[in-house]
Amino acid sequence: MTEIITSRQNKTVKYIRALSRERELRRERHEFVCDGEKLLREAIAEKAEIVTVLFSAEKYGEVPQIPGAEILRVSQDVLDSITTLKSAQDVIFTCRMKENDEKPLSRIILLDRLQDTGNLGTIIRTADALGIDAVFEDGCADIYNPKTVRAAMGSLFRVPVISANFAELIPKLREQGMKIYASELYGEVKSVSDTDFSRAGVVIGNEGNGVRREVSSVCDASIIIPMRGGAESLNASVAAAIFMYKMSEI
Repeated sequence: MTEIITSRQNKTVKYIRALSRERELRRERHEFVCDGEKLLREAIAEKAEIVTVLFSAEKYGEVPQIPGAEILRVSQDVLDSITTLKSAQDVIFTCRMKENDEKPLSRIILLDRLQDTGNLGTIIRTADALGIDAVFEDGCADIYNPKTVRAAMGSLFRVPVISANFAELIPKLREQGMKIYASELYGEVKSVSDTDFSRAGVVIGNEGNGVRREVSSVCDASIIIPMRGGAESLNASVAAAIFMYKMSEI
């Protein structure tokens, strides 16, 4: 039976704790923190590169062996010291970030400065469900924040999430024959129902300020989801889901 780690000052424990809290460390090491048995099963199924797994000694007498990963049994107190969420799961593990696939794109969603981690995770999960080829982000909250990872529910293991400068990226995508639309509420906009979504992408803007003018100005057009009730706008993840559903119908 493997040794049980009970010290919060253990070198590996301290590293994973820092990884769960520091965006720059995650980017530097290309590694992020996940929690829970379900996510671990999905990571294994998707052949993600799992680096370290911490199992609760209170729950696991014996632990499974995962090829290539460091496996540790730790006290619940140690797990509680690592998590940034309300409560720790019985398993916490780290993974390498997914490499970007060089595959042809026909359906994409572009996220411009979104700051709500729940919205980000939900959009990535919906993109996975609806067969979107990739998610692009510019100036968003950290995609690999533990809250985003949990909200994405394993979809980060399948959907490429690519950081890019939209003012430079969008003209290149248009040169490749894609139509890129900005989601907007005002100005010269056309209905989502009248939009051609074959080989297309939609830019979803910041929760409070929408799509930046320098981004919308390089798009093909601005589009809107007509609303019949009294609400002025939709939650960013809800709006993104509607656009992605329209793209998935093609």
